[in-house]
Amino acid sequence: MLNNIEVLCHSSIRINKEKVIYIDPFKIDKKYNDADIIMITHDHYDHYSEEDIEKVMKLDTIIVIPVSLSRKVEEMRIR
Repeated sequence: MLNNIEVLCHSSIRINKEKVIYIDPFKIDKKYNDADIIMITHDHYDHYSEEDIEKVMKLDTIIVIPVSLSRKVEEMRIR
């Protein structure tokens, strides 16, 4: 199972099994747009980066966030 887990940078993790899951995407080097699920732990810049979220999310990506980020994510998805 560890073969499917990649530490990208700092606390940023990518899991690629049946679904592609990103945890706190940060410093993503190119547009992957392959995330089935993105999990954000909190709103610090190195855990919640809109620029990096946009590089990994696709139209039907599920984003799991703390309630405190609801408005920010909603506004980001509207753009």
